[in-house]
Amino acid sequence: MNPANVRAVGLLVFTGSQLLDAAGPADVFDVANRLAPTPMYRVRLLSPEGGAVRTSSGVSLATEAATPARLARLHTLLLTGAAREAELRTAALDATTARAVRAAAPRLQRLGSVCSGAFLLAAWGLLDGHRATTHWAGAARLRQGFPAVRVEEDALYVQSGRLWTSGGVSAGIDMALAMVAADGGRWLAARVAQELILPAHRVGNQSQYADVLQAQAGRYGALVDWARARLTEALTVERLAEQAGESPRSFHRHFVEATGQTPAAFVEQLRLQAAREQLAAGASAKAAARAAGFGSDTVMGRAFQRRLGLSPAEYRRTQGHAAPVGPQA
Repeated sequence: MNPANVRAVGLLVFTGSQLLDAAGPADVFDVANRLAPTPMYRVRLLSPEGGAVRTSSGVSLATEAATPARLARLHTLLLTGAAREAELRTAALDATTARAVRAAAPRLQRLGSVCSGAFLLAAWGLLDGHRATTHWAGAARLRQGFPAVRVEEDALYVQSGRLWTSGGVSAGIDMALAMVAADGGRWLAARVAQELILPAHRVGNQSQYADVLQAQAGRYGALVDWARARLTEALTVERLAEQAGESPRSFHRHFVEATGQTPAAFVEQLRLQAAREQLAAGASAKAAARAAGFGSDTVMGRAFQRRLGLSPAEYRRTQGHAAPVGPQA
């Protein structure tokens, strides 16, 4: 292994980090090493003090201390955050680690986070003025707590210059695959995904909660199922409110409180997901728009651009193939 051609990747874990947030990206880089003509990565597990770090599942990881000298030698540094809020807060208040990461940041080729690690980058001022994402359940809290960060809660991962952030758990794998695609080509990322028996590499701006988990877990779960079965019909606020047994005004207020979206925006999201499934299955844009309840393929195209930043045709082309890395800022 020629050190000059190898990218040193640091995965910074904390007490209570989710195991897959570190293990998923680590395995992606490991498989890329085995499939590439020559090894591309050297992965190092780091923590504030080094030694054994207990993850949220109870499994402990052997780590090295994240000293300034070690961080200075990295090409890429990814922070994993912590699964519980109290542990995440403790990590964010670690002034020594914060100083070390801030000092290393200008020299890193890539600095990023998996899941709640975005809260650490934001707390340390490293996401100010940048686009970013995190697990969908914490996106609203990230936006409210750090208004200087442009949060994209519906993205699997976001690349904003040298800064990369991903949603929860498996989204970190998608982000790592995007990094492999950037470093070794899309063919290599596709082979890594195949080796790990993963779905085709997903674009960064694809929804991280395709089944609208946030709403289904709340008070309107039954209404979501009802609406999904009637996407080709007119789903007005009045009709949704009637199905929910509320007045339109109360329903609108309660729905926004429960889901973070207006009823109209939420219905559009349901239709968008249905259209994506149709396109991925090979349907034409007109057929997908009709099946999803959009008035026309033109209306559907505007929704795709607004929500995903690409056209239906571009989305269809990416399915089943390694996709390019997430859009730049």
